[in-house]
Amino acid sequence: MSLSEVEDRSNVSEPIEDDSVTCPTTTVTTSEREFLDMPEHVRYMQIYVEEVATWMDSFNKEKYFGEFLPYRALDSPLLLYSLLACGIRCLSQRHPDMSDTAAAYYSTANMQLFRYHENPERDIEECSTVAVILKLYNIIFREGPQSGGHSPAVLNSIISESQWSPESDGIGSACFWLNAYLDIVGSLEAGYCLYVDSWSVDMAMPSDGSEFMTHGDEELWVQRMLFILGKVISYRLCVLSFTDVDLRENRTLENLLPEWKHLKQLCDQWNDACPRNMRPLGYMYPEQTENNSTFPKTWLPKREAVFCRLLYHTAQSILTQTHPMEQTMLSEEMIALQLHHAREVCGIVAHTEDSCLGPISVQALLVALGALVGDKERMEVLSILQRTKAQIEYPQ
Repeated sequence: MSLSEVEDRSNVSEPIEDDSVTCPTTTVTTSEREFLDMPEHVRYMQIYVEEVATWMDSFNKEKYFGEFLPYRALDSPLLLYSLLACGIRCLSQRHPDMSDTAAAYYSTANMQLFRYHENPERDIEECSTVAVILKLYNIIFREGPQSGGHSPAVLNSIISESQWSPESDGIGSACFWLNAYLDIVGSLEAGYCLYVDSWSVDMAMPSDGSEFMTHGDEELWVQRMLFILGKVISYRLCVLSFTDVDLRENRTLENLLPEWKHLKQLCDQWNDACPRNMRPLGYMYPEQTENNSTFPKTWLPKREAVFCRLLYHTAQSILTQTHPMEQTMLSEEMIALQLHHAREVCGIVAHTEDSCLGPISVQALLVALGALVGDKERMEVLSILQRTKAQIEYPQ
């Protein structure tokens, strides 16, 4: 199905073509360039690499998004403007006066994808890569068709054309896992079902703790935890969608207990088996921290370890809130587990730079917020959400 059949052309606004004000026209050329020679482009690309690609590369050891794509973009205007759009949009959050310029870059990136995708001789992988980046942009910055962008359905359609899978190589594998991560964020926010069993993740984790350190396989542990979190989210949807119809047909929440136990076991196995350098190297209680936070500070030197630990505690936090036999009255043990994992989630986000975590941090905080009871803790979480400019309706 062509892009024009999926989306009304009127939804894509024309970019401003005055380079002195916004950015160049959308004419796609193949002329090679040795480097970026416009100061603003250098600045926007640097911000993309340092503030966006940082966490995007948690899923691949080759660091494609921060080290490979920027160079590939020198020969691809289609790719270039999607990366620049991410960079300037980050910058515009600190400098609101640049919002119009950011909107123009975003519109240009979408228009280039629209036009290039209509070309029967297009590079399918390049189109899909740009679609993943724009999907990421939309999730982080809450943009979409109303801002001159493509709808999620259109972007997912373009992404699916490359038929990426966990077995894909190179940029295909990197994009598959980034897209999987974005789907998990979207599922946490919008409550749609995930089909993670098709991901074919290697879950053969050592049971004897023999893998003391890992060097170069960090992304495998991220992928495993992403897979587990995806299954936990799908389980939560089953619990939340339980209705009177289920009761009339003799289905009870008790039927979900084996699945809950299985998922809890997966989380615990991951935590027990993950290598030492994927675990905390330091830990400080709230009263020991320097920024007056009400949450503990966990120090993990590796960026992938920070990312994994957030996913892990988010999964555990969801499980403690959805035990099928403790929906009306919680045991003291479950209350303690809820608070522990919720506080760990909040501590990781509170003490970590936003550029290291990506959009999952907002959804993780909202999950944790459901378990917190102290006013001071809840107020700090809401303050963090406001700081990250999350345009959501905060729970009261």
